[in-house]
Amino acid sequence: MKRIQSVILIFFIIAAARPAFSQQVKAEAWLDTTDILVGDQVGFHLGLTIPENYHFRWPVLNDTLTGHVEIVKKSTPDTLIAENGMMNIVQQLTLTAFDSGYYVIPPIKFGFTPKGDTLLQEIETEPYLLNVFTVAVDTTKGIKPIKGPMDAPYTFAEVLPWILLALAVFLIAGFVIYYFIKREQKVPLFSPRPRPKLPPHRVALDALEQLKNEKIWQKGRDKEYHTRLTDIIRVYLEDRFGVAAVEMTTPEILDSANKNADIGKDNINLLADILELADLVKFAKYKPQPSENEKVMVQAFEFVQNTLPAEARPEKQNQENRVETKQTEIENQAIKEDNV
Repeated sequence: MKRIQSVILIFFIIAAARPAFSQQVKAEAWLDTTDILVGDQVGFHLGLTIPENYHFRWPVLNDTLTGHVEIVKKSTPDTLIAENGMMNIVQQLTLTAFDSGYYVIPPIKFGFTPKGDTLLQEIETEPYLLNVFTVAVDTTKGIKPIKGPMDAPYTFAEVLPWILLALAVFLIAGFVIYYFIKREQKVPLFSPRPRPKLPPHRVALDALEQLKNEKIWQKGRDKEYHTRLTDIIRVYLEDRFGVAAVEMTTPEILDSANKNADIGKDNINLLADILELADLVKFAKYKPQPSENEKVMVQAFEFVQNTLPAEARPEKQNQENRVETKQTEIENQAIKEDNV
């Protein structure tokens, strides 16, 4: 008997405590507005205030809230913990309806379990009335036909592909016309590289002088030095003698030079020394001596000066003096290096 009385006493104590728990838990819901037009959307918010150490169960809502009220979008519940140890959980929903009328949004139930308790309790929100109305129609006026869809203005992004396509068509058409005109005139489609306004030997001598003054090999850039030097000589051969040396290998250049009587055997030997040393530096990673770098520059000057055209011969004597001066400088430099 005493045991039964104890159980009954405990039951009444728990029953008296649960309202105290539920007083700490608060569930609420609210609409942004209670009146909307058919097809419009309205915000519906759910909120739960509960102690941090309580377990709770959030309501699971389907696509239809009730009757003709549909859920368009649901956010993830957002939790904020206050300084007093309470949690505020909020979820935002977007509702809509496509039939006019008054619709009751029923109470939304939340489940929770207080700390130290195992019994699930429930709390619910207040119900809400949503008024969905249509546009008022004046029946005294005649019925007019439905307007057709209006054309939206074109944007630049929509027009841009057509502009680019038109430009491409014009360019292709212009190229085709240009091609047939050149074909009828029997001239090359693209003009060859224009010859320099200055004589080839003057261009070559100026370029060699500039390369010499830059002192590239003294900075350890031997490969660049020999590449630029041979490029100057190749362009000179092409502009001066019509030898397509820019696209030829060293053996091909020397073979073409041997067939040209205006170059001469001694000058071909100079040309061979210049090109073969450059090939060693560029392709065999040969490290030339300072005297070799100086010598190849003198040989390049000498080759250009020895192959001057007839009308430029009066200048040759002065150029020969410059070659002799450079040769003397090389010899003096070599003597200094030997002494060191």
